Amino acid sequence: MPNLLADIRPDERRGALLAFVTLFGVLAGHTLLETGRDALFLAKVPADRLPFVYLAIALLALAVTRGRRPLVGGGHGLATWLVASASVTLGFWALSALEATWVLYALYVWAGLFGTVATLQFWLLLGQTYTVPQAKRLYGFIGAGSVLGAVSGASLASLVTSALPTRHVLLGAAVVFLTAALGAARLSLRTTTPRRAGRRVARPTHPGRSPREVLEHPYARRLVALVVIATLTVTFLDYLFKAEVSRTVSPEGLGSFFANFYVALNGLALVVQLVLTSRLIHLLGAHRALVILPGLLMLGAGGLLAGGALVAVLLAKGADGSLRHSLHRTSLEVLFIPLPERLRFHTKRLVDAAGHRGAQATASLLLLGLLAADAPLPVFAAAILLFAAGWLTLALRLRAPYLELFRARLREGSVAQLGDALPRLDGDSLEAVFAALGSEDPAQVRAAIDLLADQGKVRLIPAVLLHHDCPDVVLRLLELFAEAGRRDFVPIADRLARTAPPDLRAAALRARTAVAPDQLLLQRCRADESALVQATALVGLVAGGWMAGPTARAALGEVVRHGTAEARAALARAIGFQPHEIFHDALLALASDPALAVRREVARAMAAGPVERFLPALLPLLAHRDTRAPARDALVALGAPAVAFLGHALSDPALPLRVRRHVPRTLSRFDTRAAADLLLARLTDEPSGMVRYKILRGLGRMRAVSPELPLDRRVLAAAMDRTLELALQLATWHLVLTRGGQDDPSRRTPAHELIEGLLVDKSRHALERFFRLLGLTLPGEDFERIHRGLFHADRVVRASSRELLAHILEPPLRDRVLALVDEGGDEALLSRAGALERAETLGYEALLGEMLDHPSETLRCLAAYHVGELGLGRLGPRLEQMRPTLGAASARVVERALKLLAHPNGAWRMHEA
Repeated sequence: MPNLLADIRPDERRGALLAFVTLFGVLAGHTLLETGRDALFLAKVPADRLPFVYLAIALLALAVTRGRRPLVGGGHGLATWLVASASVTLGFWALSALEATWVLYALYVWAGLFGTVATLQFWLLLGQTYTVPQAKRLYGFIGAGSVLGAVSGASLASLVTSALPTRHVLLGAAVVFLTAALGAARLSLRTTTPRRAGRRVARPTHPGRSPREVLEHPYARRLVALVVIATLTVTFLDYLFKAEVSRTVSPEGLGSFFANFYVALNGLALVVQLVLTSRLIHLLGAHRALVILPGLLMLGAGGLLAGGALVAVLLAKGADGSLRHSLHRTSLEVLFIPLPERLRFHTKRLVDAAGHRGAQATASLLLLGLLAADAPLPVFAAAILLFAAGWLTLALRLRAPYLELFRARLREGSVAQLGDALPRLDGDSLEAVFAALGSEDPAQVRAAIDLLADQGKVRLIPAVLLHHDCPDVVLRLLELFAEAGRRDFVPIADRLARTAPPDLRAAALRARTAVAPDQLLLQRCRADESALVQATALVGLVAGGWMAGPTARAALGEVVRHGTAEARAALARAIGFQPHEIFHDALLALASDPALAVRREVARAMAAGPVERFLPALLPLLAHRDTRAPARDALVALGAPAVAFLGHALSDPALPLRVRRHVPRTLSRFDTRAAADLLLARLTDEPSGMVRYKILRGLGRMRAVSPELPLDRRVLAAAMDRTLELALQLATWHLVLTRGGQDDPSRRTPAHELIEGLLVDKSRHALERFFRLLGLTLPGEDFERIHRGLFHADRVVRASSRELLAHILEPPLRDRVLALVDEGGDEALLSRAGALERAETLGYEALLGEMLDHPSETLRCLAAYHVGELGLGRLGPRLEQMRPTLGAASARVVERALKLLAHPNGAWRMHEA
């Protein structure tokens, strides 16, 4: 049990121990009850009467669990049931002295009914408490209580039957039930919603749900089918086992035989539970672990067909007894947890009552039919083989609906994103849009204009709308009309060019010249009082060929060198509407203009007429948000030369980070193998975490646009290894930092708090980068949604993300990732990853020394200042060495840290003041 205990966290121990003890008592008492029942019944009643009691058990179980007031459900239902069971069992102990046949039939039915209700109550109680990852860790330990209880009950039955009449086993069962009720009551208290503000908070209710609704759920339906066919299999096997035993063992020896056989059987089940169950569920997954038992039963049925008789039956029963209540039951209970609570409640009722007992009733009728036909043993063996094969097939087909449950949980736990595409406008929609064009609200008018433009219906916008009072509306219309090549707006544009304010006159002249250039009009505007209009007219004259050579270059140079910012912006904007080679020098000169508005218009003009000469000028334009989009459009339009140029820029350490950080996303816009290879090549060598993150985002965009784009898996694997190592390093640092602050409160300075927060932030960023890498490696899964689910407020959504990872990933990557996303904290992560020893040996001062070497300048500065706060003089030379490598602001922080080391009493502060 040490391995099982190691998975239990401190806050889970009390609840897990109560569940273990309760299940121990339930199974110990049930084993005592079953041992006495089987021995007493088969000693007096022929085995061919067993199908009748199977049928009675099934019908009674259906009645008590499907009635208007079912015996299952409620916080204290299990404890109440155990107390009632102790009383009923005590009554059967008294009645068994009569040796009446009806008492034996009733006892057999009672033992079966108790098992149905008690186990259903118990697992429903636990299903409300734990998530799937918790169940995978805790159910192995809790399930060990069942097999240990069964071993203890069988051992006690063996002792009783060796010294006393078999009927006294029932008295022992009643005492054990009463004892188990105490543990069940305390377990119920831990899982019941507590009182708040002096009143009881209403517990969730489970309104009626018809079996049809449950069976319409694909996953619940398969679970029901699995239990049905499993019950058919084990009911046939149980009958053959007891029939062979009653035929070969004397009535006087039945009590000792069953007690000793169950001791051996449950002892084997205990070994399986302690040694194999948790490991197999972790290694194979709960759904795959279900295939082991039916596979072994198929082998046993094959032995029966080969004529093995009692030996084959004992071996098959041994496989059933050792696995069904250990590995198989634990796996099945884990598979119930992903169902929503209400559906889980009703599905378990249907599975454990209608499914299990209904299948038992069906098996009983089949057995009665075969017995009436005097069927030979091979017919029973063939039925077991057929049922076991169906059981195996259903278990193998559980995976797809099981994983879909978690995907659905994540979809429900996240905000749905609306698509960007708008529906095509129909007649009614167009009527509403045209009504908006006549609105007094300029915002509504602008929205209607943009909507028509997005739908490609600029030609439907009335030109008379240029008379609108809002300048923004008029400017937008002039731009759209010029781009669309419309000419019907020219008369209105000419009037605007004469009477409107300067910005509108320039826009009207620019739009009119783009569709219908007029030399005389442009020459008159060259004399306009506005520099904006003059620059616009100049571009029109040069583009139209009416001004050329030195005269044109001199006029353009005059605006570039001496014009106002508005004039320079107007010049660049006009060039964008009429791109020409003669304007290239002017655009290159304006690309480094100090005014952002000018650079924005330059970027747009270069995008309108891109040439390779623009490449060096376009690169710095990526640094600012307002110029980035048109600069990217220009680079993408240049194609392969731009890819090669950007690849060189990405690996250029001299390029400012504010520019280089935007190169990856720009490269991703090309959607070519060459661009992807450049990004991948830099992924593992890039020292800047920010640039690596941008590379991942760029690759993710390319993968989303072109899923078939090949990416080198070796590079991605190396990047994942590096990211995992970084995550472990950050967890180690955070753990050492936190423990250091706890050991010595004087270390908890402002810098300590900032470093702690920064490490948490970096850890989350590392996890995000890792999930982006997973998305690139396995593009068929939505790792973005899985990653979001890990940080959801609902623990069930978080558990769904972890469970999906457990089934999507393969070892050894799976184990490392599950350790990374575990909610147990740094210590649990490092322990599972085998890296805890380093955290135990790394000292606080050594930790700060490592941080001083980290590529992050922010972390290095905080660590340096913390060194100064703590007066760690031994690290002073390290601070002196790093000061020249930092920027101005960071260097000042290090200088302050050095002053703290030199004057720990703070005298330097007084001197500076």
